[in-house]
Amino acid sequence: MNMEFLESDYDKVSYLVNLLTECATGNSVNTKEYETLRYELLSNQELAPLLPDWLKVHRTLTTFWGFIKNNCATYAERRTFLAEEFSRALNALEFDNDFANSNSSESKSNMNANTVSVQDKKIFIVHGRDNETKQEVARFIESLGIGTIILHEQASGGMTIIEKIEHYADESNYALVLYTACDLGRGIHESKIHPKNRARQKVVFEHGYLMAKLGRRNVCALVKGEIETPNDISGVVYVGLDQAGGWKNEVIKELKACGYKV
Repeated sequence: MNMEFLESDYDKVSYLVNLLTECATGNSVNTKEYETLRYELLSNQELAPLLPDWLKVHRTLTTFWGFIKNNCATYAERRTFLAEEFSRALNALEFDNDFANSNSSESKSNMNANTVSVQDKKIFIVHGRDNETKQEVARFIESLGIGTIILHEQASGGMTIIEKIEHYADESNYALVLYTACDLGRGIHESKIHPKNRARQKVVFEHGYLMAKLGRRNVCALVKGEIETPNDISGVVYVGLDQAGGWKNEVIKELKACGYKV
């Protein structure tokens, strides 16, 4: 099927499920179609909350394949998993004839209120000792018309560090975590291995805290250079902080998918 014949959101979600199922069962799939549909559906503020969280993480079919292969051993399990993951969205689209105006005028008012609150919420920036990168990222976000929260710039008001994190996280709806080469580390028994570049421990801690606080889909890690990332925080968004500035386009895509108007 040609994508230009997909008229409704139901058709688009169904086609996306078919693409993922074909990929999950070892068949050849048009990667461009997947990437285009994924971005379009996640940009739909009404539909995105009904889609599985892992869809936001896997921008390409290559990463999706690694995800589905490790989570479902057989083709049958993969088909069942995908059907169940998208059933909520498909049921809403099929049985609600006016999904764009679903639930009543009260629901629309709530939706509009939520959109405003998302746009007004600031972006929490977690950083290490790389002040130049911190400033570059913060100024870019502010150039989009969105406020930023950098913890050491905020008033303490007698609060401890963890209390400040808790307090100011409430004012944010999204977080950017900067993985920069601030520390060196290796395993205690790896004496013959050269220490690897690592982010500060506080960065890793705050990354995990904000994923729990804001939701995994609302946190993006920007990785500068060859940095060791936590191997037990899988399924999260990592974006390479390249010198050419390509990371800015990726961040804009993520913010749009989370409801920011940029």
